[in-house]
Amino acid sequence: MSVGRVVGTEKTSTQVFRVVLDEAEYLQLDDLVVVRTQVPQAGEIATYGIVTESEAVYEGASYESDTFRIAEHGILPAQKVRSAQIQVTRVDPEVWVSPDPGELVERASGEARDKALYADEMGRPLPVGIGRDNQPLYVDLDFFDGRKGGHMSISGISGVATKTSFALFFLRMLTGRRDIVGESGVNMRVLVFNVKGEDLLWLDKPNALFDDEARQKWEALGVEPTPFPSVAFWAPPRRKSGDVLLPDVAGRQEGVQPFAWTPREFIDEGLLRFLFTDAGDSRNQLSFVEERVRSQLQRWAVDIVGRPGAVVIRQPPIGGWKRGAEVKLEPGERVIEDLPSLVAALEEYLDPPDGEEPDRAWSGRVQGGTVSAFMRRLYAAQSRLGELIRAGDSNRIDRGKAQVTVVAIQSLHDLAQRFVVGALLQETFAEKEQTGQRLPLSVVVLDELNKYAPREGNSPLKDMLIDIAQRGRSLGVLLVGAQQTASRIAQEVMENAAIRVAGRLDAAEAERSEYGWMLPSTRARARLLKPGTMVISQPAIPVPLVVNFPFPPWATRREEVSEDVDPFSGL
Repeated sequence: MSVGRVVGTEKTSTQVFRVVLDEAEYLQLDDLVVVRTQVPQAGEIATYGIVTESEAVYEGASYESDTFRIAEHGILPAQKVRSAQIQVTRVDPEVWVSPDPGELVERASGEARDKALYADEMGRPLPVGIGRDNQPLYVDLDFFDGRKGGHMSISGISGVATKTSFALFFLRMLTGRRDIVGESGVNMRVLVFNVKGEDLLWLDKPNALFDDEARQKWEALGVEPTPFPSVAFWAPPRRKSGDVLLPDVAGRQEGVQPFAWTPREFIDEGLLRFLFTDAGDSRNQLSFVEERVRSQLQRWAVDIVGRPGAVVIRQPPIGGWKRGAEVKLEPGERVIEDLPSLVAALEEYLDPPDGEEPDRAWSGRVQGGTVSAFMRRLYAAQSRLGELIRAGDSNRIDRGKAQVTVVAIQSLHDLAQRFVVGALLQETFAEKEQTGQRLPLSVVVLDELNKYAPREGNSPLKDMLIDIAQRGRSLGVLLVGAQQTASRIAQEVMENAAIRVAGRLDAAEAERSEYGWMLPSTRARARLLKPGTMVISQPAIPVPLVVNFPFPPWATRREEVSEDVDPFSGL
C-alpha cells in the first residue's frame, strides 16, 4: 500500500531520505517502508527503511502568525503537508544507490517487512518484543548463544527502565520457543542473582494481574504465557540457626533452600580470593599475601575424622596431604569449622602475639603493615559473611536441579554478595573448562554489574567477568548484565556484548560514547521511554529497534501471586 512519495525538493542519500505523505495516509515512528527504484543496468532496487521522525508544515505560510490566518480564517492560501524522515536499513540487491525523487513509498509488510528487519537472513529469529505494527520483532539468536557472538548488556534508570523484567522476559522467550532455540532451549541452565528485594522469588507463581490483553501479546510471540516451569530458589542461611539451616528470606520460605560452603570447599576451591574483591586492594600487595595464604591452606589443611566439612591446619608430610585424607584431632589443635575459626588459625601464622614476626612461609617477604591490612580485612569479613562458611554436610547450590536457579543475595553485606557471585561464577566457568562442552549452555543474569566489574581498578571478580566476556561464548557461558550506567562498566565487558539493550536513560548518560550505537533520534527518545519499552541493537540489523515487551505472567512480588495460589504457604 502506497503512503506517499520520496521528497523531490531535497537530496536523497543511501542513508536517509524523506517522504511526503498522501492526505489520507500517515507514518508513525518505527514504521517500516520500502521504495522500489529502477536503476539503469541494475534493474529494480528495493530500499528498506524505518521512520525516525514525523513532521508536518503549512506550505505557503511565510510567518509563524500566518498559522492563525490559515487555520482559523482561511484567508491565506496554504496546504498542510505531512512528511516523515526515513533511516535506510537495507538495500536489496546491494547496489547502494539513493532512491529516486518522486518514487512511491509503501508500507513494508509480510515478506517486505521480514527483509527490512533481516529476518529472512536470520537462521533462528527469536522474538524479543512487539513493534508499532503489533507484529513481533526479532534478534538473531546466533549472536547471543555463542555461534556468532554472545552476551547481552541492559542499561537504564533504576525502577523505570525495567532492566530485570526485560532480562526475565528474554529468558522466558529463550527457554519457551523450543522450535527456534532447539538444543539451546533444552540444554540450558540459567543462574539468576536476586540483588534487590525478593521480587525474583515468585517466578514459579502465576500473576493475578495478568489479563487477556497481555495473553494475546504473548501468544503473538509464540510462547505459552505461564510462569517459569522449572525454578529452584536458594538463599543464605540465617545467623545462629543452629544445626538446622533456614533460608534468610522474609516473604517466602516454602521451596527456598539455604546454601553455604564448608571450610573444606572454601579452601579447595580457593574462595579466599573473593574476600578481596574491592578494586582498591590491587593498589597494594594484599593480593600477593592472599595468594600465598591460599596456597598454604591448600597444602596444610586436612580433614578430621568424624567432622564432615571441618579441617585442621597441620604440617603436611613429604608430597603433601592426599585428597580425602583424614586425621584424628590432637589435643590443643584448632578445629576450623567456620570463617572466624579459620581467621583465628591464620592469626597464629600472620599475627602472632608478643611481637613475634609473621611466618614468612605464609606471609612472604612483605612489610608488616601489609600483613596487618590483610588480617584487618579478614576480621571484617567474619561478621559480613555470616553463616556462609560452616562445617557439616555440604549445602552448596545445585545448579543442575532446575533449568532456572535463583540465588537470593539481597540480604547479604556488599562483601558477601561479591563473594557469592565470585564463587558461583568461578564454579560455572571451571566446570566448562574441565568438560570442554558448550552444552548445556550456562546463562548468568547479573544486575548492578557496575559493582562487580567497575571501569576503574582491578579485582579477582572483575577479572573473572572480563574473562567470561572474552572467552565465555566459546565455552558456553553467556552473560546477561544489567546496570544503570554503561559508562561505569569495564570496557572489555561492554565491548563483547553482541546484543545491547537500553530502557529509559538519564539525559547526560544518553550522550556518552557507550551509546554510540543509537541514532540521534533514538537517544532523544531514550530519555522519555516508558516502562516496558526498550531499544535493542544487534549485529544483524544496522539500526536500533524500539520494542515493547508484554506484562509477565509470573508474579514479581508476593502481592501479585494469583488468588488460586496461597502466597503465605509454608510461612
